[in-house]
Amino acid sequence: MKTPDTTTEEIPGVPRRPRVLFTVGGTAFEFVRKLEVRATGELLMLARRRYRGGMGGPVVIKRLRNPSGFVERRRLVEEVELTFRLNHPGIAKVYHLKAYRGVPHVVMEYVEGRSLDTVLNLVAMRRKPMSPAFGAWVVSEVAEALHHAHTLRDEWNRPLGIVHRDVSPRNLRLGVHGEVKLTNFTAAFSTLPGREITSRPLVKGDVAYASPEALRREPVDARSDLFSLGLVLLEVLTGTHPLAQEGDVALPPPPDLPLVQAQGPTWMPLTEVAARMALVGPREVEHLARDVPEGLRAVLVRALRQSPADRFGTAAELAAALREWLRDHAPAYGRQAAAEEVEAAAREATGRRNQAELLEGGLHPAELTAEEAAMASEGSSERPPPFLGGDDVTPDLNDEPLPLQDLDLVENLDELSGPDEEAPGDDFEDDDDGHQPV
Repeated sequence: MKTPDTTTEEIPGVPRRPRVLFTVGGTAFEFVRKLEVRATGELLMLARRRYRGGMGGPVVIKRLRNPSGFVERRRLVEEVELTFRLNHPGIAKVYHLKAYRGVPHVVMEYVEGRSLDTVLNLVAMRRKPMSPAFGAWVVSEVAEALHHAHTLRDEWNRPLGIVHRDVSPRNLRLGVHGEVKLTNFTAAFSTLPGREITSRPLVKGDVAYASPEALRREPVDARSDLFSLGLVLLEVLTGTHPLAQEGDVALPPPPDLPLVQAQGPTWMPLTEVAARMALVGPREVEHLARDVPEGLRAVLVRALRQSPADRFGTAAELAAALREWLRDHAPAYGRQAAAEEVEAAAREATGRRNQAELLEGGLHPAELTAEEAAMASEGSSERPPPFLGGDDVTPDLNDEPLPLQDLDLVENLDELSGPDEEAPGDDFEDDDDGHQPV
């Protein structure tokens, strides 16, 4: 008989009560609800942190996949070391790592608000992109956070060479007060000394936002993240993505494309993604961004160059170019303006949904707000879904934890669980990396 997962499922006939997932140093973490089940098998949960003296604030707990071998187990420990080093106001923090029911769980900062992916779905519903100032503000904030990660050094002043490799709307959070947070360094590459190396031809992260060199499995550096961030900026400013362009005939894969695999299921064959991204150039970017102000259009053209040498050299350069545009065209734009614009987008999307229901007899379940529809319908909107599955949704799945087969990893996880005070960093997962450290 299958044992119910009392962490995430209700038990028939048993009154709902606070369910403690685990404790760390006397602090209890109570399960509240599921947030998301990702295509990679990871589960995100909203939890409540309760201290000995009373209530604490909300946190996000990510249940990772079970490491399947020595390299994956070692990778998990290494990612803890890496993510705890990150300490920037634009990067969501990691607080603890804990082995619970034999599976590694990571406790992360909860950013109250929306993912940029949800905002873009609201944009698709209202059929009007966000303002140029909004795009410049959000992406400049992300660029500054990336610069911190890209230039991080270890205690011996050696560069760590961190590359996020999964810069996408799904991993950008917009707080209710307009703050912008970069999350999910789980696919990050680093030259951390002694790092375990594997040889699987895996394209990490969201392939819809991968750079051309990442899709070719060539060595990547910080400029790969800048290409991904350029795609994010293009989508925010125009409401479209190069992969969403109409095309009835599948393109042949680039002749130099090696054997590659995606990290998760994709909505388009990986070879087709690589073929389309290889065609992204100044002419296409100019066409897609024809309605974007000239200064921002120039930023897009430079960020989305095929050759890394032709892009911005650093994330700081990209941030400076966007800040300069803001100073000239929207000097008063900041957190409050960004928060107000997102709320306006949600209201307008709700209005369009209500109008459509009157004309077509109801398109969404009763009492579902436009924002909830945007989150629940990811993958069916006008935007191409990067991975199958939704953002901030609660699928009806039985998420039974997998057994951990290496007790040494459990010991390592418990040892790496930090004290109750907050530790810097972001989340992580096991990594397969074909790049040799520099």
